[in-house]
Amino acid sequence: LPIPAIRQFGPSASTALLAEGNGHSPRFFGLERALAELDTDLRLFGKPQVIGKRRVGVTLARGESLFAAREKARRAAAAIRIELVPFPE
Repeated sequence: LPIPAIRQFGPSASTALLAEGNGHSPRFFGLERALAELDTDLRLFGKPQVIGKRRVGVTLARGESLFAAREKARRAAAAIRIELVPFPE
């Protein structure tokens, strides 16, 4: 497939959002805090269930340097709490 123009806006980084446990319908809390800093964003994947450990999203950040972008992405990820609805027994 053709790739549209790729633009570089500055040093950027991402951090995985991992859910752990056994359950379904991940619920995300703290999204407002995660997005409070400028140049941060989220991608939530909509995974229906988690068994063990699963990547359910990422935080994205841009900064003045790669180090600053990484730290900002990590802070955004740390602000998010993920809860799973337990599977019925």
